[in-house]
Amino acid sequence: MIVLLQGIMDRRYIESKKVTILSRISTIWLAALLAAAFPISSALGQEYSSENLFYLVGSQNSYESFVQHVDQISIVCPAAYHIDGDGVITGFVDPRVLKLANEKGVKVMPLFATFDQTEEHELLNSVAARDEAIRLMLFYAREFNYYGWQFDVENMNLRDRDTYTSFYQQASDSLHKYGLKISMAIVKSDQPAPESGNPAFARFLYENDFGAFDVPKIADASDFISFMTYDQHTSLTPPGPVAGMPWFTRMLDYLIKLGIPADKISIGLPDYSDYWFPTWDEKHGAHSTRDEISYSAVQNLLDEFGATETWMPDQDESYAYWEEGGVFNWLFVEDAKSFGAKLELAKKNHLLGISVWVLGMEDPAIWNILAREARTTRIK
Repeated sequence: MIVLLQGIMDRRYIESKKVTILSRISTIWLAALLAAAFPISSALGQEYSSENLFYLVGSQNSYESFVQHVDQISIVCPAAYHIDGDGVITGFVDPRVLKLANEKGVKVMPLFATFDQTEEHELLNSVAARDEAIRLMLFYAREFNYYGWQFDVENMNLRDRDTYTSFYQQASDSLHKYGLKISMAIVKSDQPAPESGNPAFARFLYENDFGAFDVPKIADASDFISFMTYDQHTSLTPPGPVAGMPWFTRMLDYLIKLGIPADKISIGLPDYSDYWFPTWDEKHGAHSTRDEISYSAVQNLLDEFGATETWMPDQDESYAYWEEGGVFNWLFVEDAKSFGAKLELAKKNHLLGISVWVLGMEDPAIWNILAREARTTRIK
């Protein structure tokens, strides 16, 4: 009898263990299925909804990147038009871009640009030129179903500050009247006055660059602003980060202190890297210069010269250098890690989104970070 009871108990124990094991297996399978459908890291990261604006240029790499990643783009901003002193806007957007954007629900907001101070002054101080520019903006927008326009007027003199603001306000009233959006790419600045250091250089930048932007008034007339935090260092400066984190943070703090609403700020993120090297040409003679290069070009240079990247924790950016002909060449690298650090600040401050220059130059891994950390806004 004892043996019989022991056998019954053993069978019940075994059956109980089977049920427990099957239950655990079912739980594991269910968890796996849920994880596949709803990744935990993505779900947590995607609490932030970002309006992702990506700039596009006329290169094949830029177009191919747009095609490949169109589902992670809210607004595509082709750098496709130029404006002159008479207010004449010329250019066109690749028809393939228009077709794909329409199919995927991506808004098209081209920018028009000018960097010529003489043309800018003529445009802003001529009633006829301003009216012509606005007429053409409305015409092209209706013709090609644009979402609106972005202004990219750089190298502008301080003397045209008020006329530029009034022209922008005039354009804003006209575009909004017809249901179109307006934004401006605003050059980098972390204060509304020249820097105290390097006074001659600071005065030059203020009088011919950021001093011409009345940011609060421009933001007030805008649906959003794209604030270009990149180009911290240029061919006019010694080598340095494209947009080091302390610099980037100061740019954002400046906007917030000005009282610009977070839902109007599309913070500019660079995805290109900077390469400094010595050169010579007939106009400038021997001099140092800088090229904006792609992440793939960075990898090629590192491999070609056997250079190694070094991470700068205080800047959230990498650099590399090597000697060639007795002279150092420098790289400052924007990769997925630096991109993620900047995106985190946009997320932390609940900004409208990001404006990334430029499709086709990025570290491919940025798309994984963007997918994990933010939900792409679809604009109706």
